[in-house]
Amino acid sequence: MDAGYCEKCGFFEYRCGCGRGKILISGRDRVRVSKFLSGLLRHYPDRFGIALDRRGYAKLEDVLGVLRKRYGIGEMELRAIVELDRKRRFELVDGRIRARYGHSVDVEVRWTEDKSIPEKLYHATSPENLGSILKSGLLPMRRREVHMTATPEEAVEVGMRHSNAPVLIEIDAGEMVKDGIDVRKKGRVFTADRVPPDYLRVVEWKKT
Repeated sequence: MDAGYCEKCGFFEYRCGCGRGKILISGRDRVRVSKFLSGLLRHYPDRFGIALDRRGYAKLEDVLGVLRKRYGIGEMELRAIVELDRKRRFELVDGRIRARYGHSVDVEVRWTEDKSIPEKLYHATSPENLGSILKSGLLPMRRREVHMTATPEEAVEVGMRHSNAPVLIEIDAGEMVKDGIDVRKKGRVFTADRVPPDYLRVVEWKKT
């Protein structure tokens, strides 16, 4: 969806409330830049000469330099992408930018929006992975943390990227927290360092 800015309405999608806003970036370009930005800040900053500090922050001016050269966009377009991202994947603070979660590079992005962790969380996986998961638990693999969702629908949506028929796993997050295992809320995603197999249960899911 196209994204823009209005002095009265702020950042908006498609159309601002007063009708005077200006579109900054098309929906197509917004998706392209957002995907690239995720990869840049999570997985391959070195490839583009971007330095991340221990908490995963990069200098905004450095990231903008890469985005200008690659996509021809500036700071306002980037801010629109960050502000309007529904999964809240990015964070802009004091001239720095970072991905909130999903890293494969070695950074410490430990923060929690609030302390309310649902009793049940969900994760979907390819059927061929199920045996090892039930034996060893959910492990971060290429990421720094295990990702979980609040609803089965969200988990299956993610799982469909890797399998046409993902298996849905229910996670007893309430018991994990009671047992002292750290579960963190990051935007719409919940993360943990790992999820032991005792907290996992395969459940049936039907699209509604």
